[in-house]
Amino acid sequence: MKAPAGLVRMLAFGAVGIVGGSLVLFVPSMRASGQPSPASSPSPGRSLYLADCAWCHGDAGEGTGRGPSLEGVGAASADFMLSTGRMPIPQPRENPPRRPPAYDREAIDALVQYIVSLGPGIAIPSVDPAAGNLQDGAALYEINCAACHSSSGIGGALTQGLEAPSLLDSTPVEVAEAMRLGGAGLRSGNMPRFGPDQIDEQQLNTILAYVRFLQRRAERTDRGGLSLGRWGPVAEGFVAWAVGMLALVFVVRWIGERG
Repeated sequence: MKAPAGLVRMLAFGAVGIVGGSLVLFVPSMRASGQPSPASSPSPGRSLYLADCAWCHGDAGEGTGRGPSLEGVGAASADFMLSTGRMPIPQPRENPPRRPPAYDREAIDALVQYIVSLGPGIAIPSVDPAAGNLQDGAALYEINCAACHSSSGIGGALTQGLEAPSLLDSTPVEVAEAMRLGGAGLRSGNMPRFGPDQIDEQQLNTILAYVRFLQRRAERTDRGGLSLGRWGPVAEGFVAWAVGMLALVFVVRWIGERG
């Protein structure tokens, strides 16, 4: 028995309506089940973090057995570690050395912004070395910095296998971050922490002015001759004296053999 044409059309429209309604209900259920949508895609900073940092520090910065928590380390710590190339590193290690940064400024800023979102911490210091006093800076540097970083800023060996890094390649912001944090990062620093109660903003700028003076002096020294590692005038004078005496011994011996 053949169905009337009107009934066929009515059944067809009903089937289309049922399928369409099923799709409307199905698509939201897909999104609710964890399928990513364009609006929920990770930020650039989180994408970089998941690619290069999460293996050690955890997917949400909670820390693991390979690396400390980043919750609450703040902008200064993240900026210092990334700007000085101490992070990221291929394998966990203590006291990673300074290296060329792995990211450009835009990527570093994005990572810093993401890490700040994990919890508040020490902000990146606002510095102005030009506002500092060079003469006062020399005195403050000798009191607070020279014992570890040497009078010429080249760094030096410390106890327990530690080493104070050179300041000659550091920017004013990096030096200020290290002082406020207490060394290389909030979780891994080994130097004393100089907060605003110990070194105020003007004193900080004054120390930075003197560090910049040491950097310029080192640049002038490196233009010619041997810097001998910039150990300082006393050590370098001793080296020159020792080399001169050794040369004199050879000359005297040569004259004696000829005689």
